[in-house]
Amino acid sequence: MAEQKRKRGTLTKAEVIAAAYAIIDADGVDACSMRALGSKLGVTAMAVYGYVPSREMLLNEVMARFLERVDTRAVRGEQWGETLLRTMHSLRKACIEHPHFAELMNNPCISDGLELYMMRLRAIYLAQGMPEEIAVQLLSIADAFFAGFCLRSSQRVEKGEEPSSLDSNAHGAGDGTRFATESRVPGMLTGHRAPTTRIVRPNERWRRTVKAGYSERSFENGLFVIIEGIRAGAAPDPCAWRTPVQ
Repeated sequence: MAEQKRKRGTLTKAEVIAAAYAIIDADGVDACSMRALGSKLGVTAMAVYGYVPSREMLLNEVMARFLERVDTRAVRGEQWGETLLRTMHSLRKACIEHPHFAELMNNPCISDGLELYMMRLRAIYLAQGMPEEIAVQLLSIADAFFAGFCLRSSQRVEKGEEPSSLDSNAHGAGDGTRFATESRVPGMLTGHRAPTTRIVRPNERWRRTVKAGYSERSFENGLFVIIEGIRAGAAPDPCAWRTPVQ
């Protein structure tokens, strides 16, 4: 049901962003249409465009607000690797608590919404004495790692069924089905299934393996790999970068 219509000129951009944030947090990105947002605010969809020129810009504004939840403080005396662990664990915690924003982070339209968050992190690393080239590299690698980890860990292994018959020599309508169900086995480019290929049902052991692979411990191990990679790439620099105590 639409909210009560409000008087012209009583709406602010901050209210628009807050309402969009609430819709996404509760129901997901797809639920946040301009029409739904206008209904929640008591205005028309066209009126919303007076505050944000496009839905893409709106989503980036919401993303920037969400990332304010992440711990990006500069901690005195903190070593750069500890900074990476602290900030990335904080980001993961925020996404676990608000999973729809994890989905939004992986939306192709999100770009400007990440900028302030990235700049806050960049400022910390530069203040620690890290060369800018390495700081940019670290942020890029960490962002790519988190995006992939976040996306894959949110997916579940679905319960599959063995088809009663699949004729590998048949063509036509069945090819699309084989392509969809066997994209990770031989024939993924043509949709034609090799005679020896067999679709395996996911089992409980596999489910546990996948779950363990995307655990908090695995996440931290991935961050350690990044840290060691930066150390190796920066050698012979001792990488003794840390936030000034004073």
